[in-house]
Amino acid sequence: QICQMVDTYLEQGFTYFDTAYMYHSGKSENMLKKALVERYPRGSYLVADKLPTMFLKEPEDVTRIFQEQLDRTGLSYFDYYLLHCLDKENYQTAERLDCFAFGMQMKKEGKIKHLGFSFHDSAELLDQILTAHPEVEFVQLQINYYDWESDNVQSEKCYETARKHGKDIIIMEPIKGGRLADIPENAAALLQKQNPQLSIPSWAVRFTASLPG
Repeated sequence: QICQMVDTYLEQGFTYFDTAYMYHSGKSENMLKKALVERYPRGSYLVADKLPTMFLKEPEDVTRIFQEQLDRTGLSYFDYYLLHCLDKENYQTAERLDCFAFGMQMKKEGKIKHLGFSFHDSAELLDQILTAHPEVEFVQLQINYYDWESDNVQSEKCYETARKHGKDIIIMEPIKGGRLADIPENAAALLQKQNPQLSIPSWAVRFTASLPG
């Protein structure tokens, strides 16, 4: 079934695949190898993987896990590589273990094409990180219309911060884990009245896709 999903996705013209070290109890990267890497030419897709900052204790963990990820996926390089889930605590770990410098070294060696990070914290902290590390090329942010003005997620504020620093943005949670595909009836009625031809989840996708950057 996963192979069929990969085939359909590529047939529709999409190319970006996102995985991570701990996804699906550590099996995601190996499944990506079986369903994608072993079945399609390398130039036909893009892969994003992530350094699990929450698992890092010692400097040697960084190089060990990175090599593990290459082995698990069967790749010689990642198109996009992210420091995973930066918040206040994980950012301190990334700084203590020189993870940004490691990423830049892997980029220099051709094992990473584009370096960035995924983020789960305040716009204030995001501004601090991007000021301290202008070398990163992109940021992955939780953005959807439900969280746009949220005090907790701060979608809009984080989006504007990344734009201020001139960074490309990759969006996660555009449909909020599926929750914006099944919204309360009165909210759905408002959208259907506006345009009955559009599906409920399509409103969430089009909201995020309409944002510059």
